[in-house]
Formats: sequence, structure tokens, C-alpha cells
Amino acid sequence: MGVLLRGGEGLLLIAWLGWQYAACALIARWCEPAVRPWRRQVHRLGARWLASYARRRGALLIKLGQYIASRPDFFPLPYVDACAHLRDQAPPRALAAMLPTLERAFEGRVADHLAWIDPTPLASASFGQVHHARTACGAAVAVKIQYPDLAPAVAMDLRLTRLALRLFQAMYPGWPLHLVAEEVTRTAREEQDYLHEGLASDRLRPLLARRGLRAPRVLWAHTRERVLVMEFAPGATLARGVGHVPMPERKGLAVRVVDAWLDMLVDEGLVHGDPHAGNLIRSPDGTTWVIDFGMTVEVGAAERQAYRRFLARLGQDDVDGMVDALAELGVLVPGADRAALRRLAREIYEGLGRLNPLTFKGSLRQAALAAKAGSFLRNCRGIVFPRHTVVLVRALGLVEGLCLELDPERTLVDIARPRLARLASPLALASDAFAELRAFWNRLRQVPDRIDELVAQRPAGVGLGAVLAAILLLAALQLEPGTARTIAVAVAGLGVLLGLRK
Repeated sequence: MGVLLRGGEGLLLIAWLGWQYAACALIARWCEPAVRPWRRQVHRLGARWLASYARRRGALLIKLGQYIASRPDFFPLPYVDACAHLRDQAPPRALAAMLPTLERAFEGRVADHLAWIDPTPLASASFGQVHHARTACGAAVAVKIQYPDLAPAVAMDLRLTRLALRLFQAMYPGWPLHLVAEEVTRTAREEQDYLHEGLASDRLRPLLARRGLRAPRVLWAHTRERVLVMEFAPGATLARGVGHVPMPERKGLAVRVVDAWLDMLVDEGLVHGDPHAGNLIRSPDGTTWVIDFGMTVEVGAAERQAYRRFLARLGQDDVDGMVDALAELGVLVPGADRAALRRLAREIYEGLGRLNPLTFKGSLRQAALAAKAGSFLRNCRGIVFPRHTVVLVRALGLVEGLCLELDPERTLVDIARPRLARLASPLALASDAFAELRAFWNRLRQVPDRIDELVAQRPAGVGLGAVLAAILLLAALQLEPGTARTIAVAVAGLGVLLGLRK
């Protein structure tokens, strides 16, 4: 019954917003000024309804609201502001309500794994809650238990999200909303699998340790798909306030968090996608723990190199170089209006660079820049965002918000600048060049095997000319993206077609 009510309210919200935005878009083709007051009213009421709906229903809706709050360039500011106060929290449930999950996970033998569980949860979030507990051997642990009714709620949220994005895709064809839907679906599935979270925690633990941060150790003997048992991290989360932490320690922690996040992005290729203050625990002895690795994103080797170049240009205040790096990432397709994007990027970057982050947030300047960026994205047909954009952008917004709490006198770029300078050093550039050469060599080594496969699998009637052209096509695909590669692929492809016709 709860899922039906959830879906019914969601459909009502989509219908109420959909017809009004569709009417606004239609009328705006002839008289844009006439619809502005109506559109502002729809923004205001729709944002309030959406935030209230997400807060009451929780689960995936909370995370969608947090994403909206991190994208003032995509969404109208009323939505950004209304969702800005959504936290990944939910009212705690009684331990008795969580026992069905434990019983299923441990096949009815809960006592063999957990001798004691504190009935009062340490934290409750949109997907599950965490309890202090002790294992049968007496070790203090934190147990993350998934809500028994989570799967149907998330499935309903995904259906509503895909429906809403399809409707708005028709009204705003320039937006890559289908990619947003794909990434939301992927992350929702991964966050429901605590084995995925445990593996991510194990992989990132050494990296965090190098930056003076700790990740709780996973107790795999007691961990299941919907129950995660890990080392207990004593202390309080930074979401409860950082006023008790001395300012020098806060500044140092901000640097360590930013450096660790950049390490994940450009070195490890696995990024924590939920780095807000509630996922950092400060122990009485001064240790800082990073928790909740449920939302992560993989970044490929080629993309990591492109991000390194982008960040190096960012450290040098080279806006044109940043736009070129975005092109390497696949954000810009051939034929995109790169000059217009450079002009917009310069204006936004200069506007951000001259203002204190505290005074900029919520200012008219922020609204103007967000409106200009949103207009560009809606009208530009040359931008296609990589699949990991949703999680990375959300994580970047959360890191920025966390650093603003820790060190309000400096921007995120100011905090990261020493690390960015190292990325632009001759040693780092040489490392990038070596990595590219190694990647090219690995691709080249695969060519002979592919040639053998093509020759061996050549169908009867297909001449060796077509096979040779196909081999040349494979070689052309190893080139870096650009005009030369486009021409080579076109010529080789034409050769394959001609060879097949003979």
C-alpha cells in the first residue's frame, strides 16, 4: 500500500509539473516574456512540493534531491534552494523492524554472528540504518542493516524518475537527461548491494591512509548483500558541527579531504560519491574516519589522464585549456561551439574567482551565472556528458560544501592549488606521457591477435582486401580523437564496404 501511495503522489507531481512546463515551453516560442511570471510560480510551487515529497518518502528521492541541489547550472534556483537542506537521513526504525533483514541474511542464525545489538541506531539514512553491536567473539562493530521494504520503494522511484526525464527530454532536447537516468539507475542498484560497498572500502583504505584518514575494516565473515559489518569508528560525525575543532586542524583536514578526493579521481580511478560531513567521523583521539562507500564511480585510465590535464590547467587558471581537456573527456562532440563555451567558461571562472564563497552562495551573481550556464546547456547541441558525470558532479558539490564548513575563508580551488601545481609539474607531465604511451602499446599488442581472428573467421566469399581494410580500420581506431583519426576511419571504413561488395 505504501509503494502505491508513493507512486500515486509521484505521478500526480509529474502530471502537475509536466503540463505546465509543456505549456510554458510552447507559449515561449511566440512570446517568451508572457510566460516568465507563470514559469517562476511553477518553479516556486513545484520545488516546494518536490522537496517535501522527497523528505517524507526518503529512499532514492533524497539522493535525487541532493543531486538537484548540486546543479544550479542545470536546474532552476528555486529547486536548488528547496533541495539544498535535504540530508541523507530518515526517521530511525525500531530494531524489531530491522530483524527480518538480519534473519534472511544470516539464515536464522543471527546469534552466531552478532551477540549484542544496541536497539538505538547510531545513524539512519535513506537506504538503511547503522547500529552499534558486538560479534560473537566480543569485537565492537558497526552493523549497517538495509530496510526490509527498500527494494520496492527504489524500483518505484526509478520508474518515476525515468518517466519524468522522458517527458522533460521532449521539452528540452539539448539536455543529456537519458545519461542522468542511466547513472541514477546504476548507482541505485550498487547502493543496495553492501558487498559492493565493502569491496570499495577495502580498495580505498590504503589511499585514505596515505592522506591521514581511516576507513573502517570490513568483517567479511559476517557481511552479506544487505548487512554490512565493519570496524566500529568511535566519535561524532562532522555533520554535528565543526566548531569544537580548532581552526588549524580544520584547515589541515580540508586539505587532506581534497587531496584524498583528487587521488581517487586521477590515481585510483574509484571515487567516493558521497563525501558529505555526515560521512566523516572525528574520534576523541583526533582520528578522522571516512565511512559509507555505497556510492562510488569508476573512472577509466584514459579519462583519468584527461582529468589530470583538466586539473593542471585549472591550477594555472588556463580556462581555454580546461575547455580543451573537456573535449578530450568526450564532453564536447566534434562541431561543438567551443568558442562560445570558452567565453562562458571565462565569465563563470572570473566571477567565481573574485568572490568569497560565503557571499557568492545565494547571491544575484550566482543566479545570473547559473541562468547563463543553463541557457547554454539547453541550447547547445555539442555537449555529451560521460556516464560518470552525475556522481562526480554531486561529489564535487559535497566536497565543496564540506570544505566551506571546515575552511570558510578559502575556495575549493584555493585549497586544491598546491596539489594542482604538482599535477602541472614536468614530472607529472612526463608521467602522463608515459601512461599514454603504455596504453597505446597495450592496444597495439592486441592488433596481431585481432588480425588472426579476422583472417580465421573470414566468411566464404569475402576477399583478403576487405580483411586488410578491416585491419587498417582497427589501426585507425588506435589513433587519438581528432581530424586525422576521423579521416583514417572514414577511408578504412570505405575500404571495408568496397571489399565486401566485390
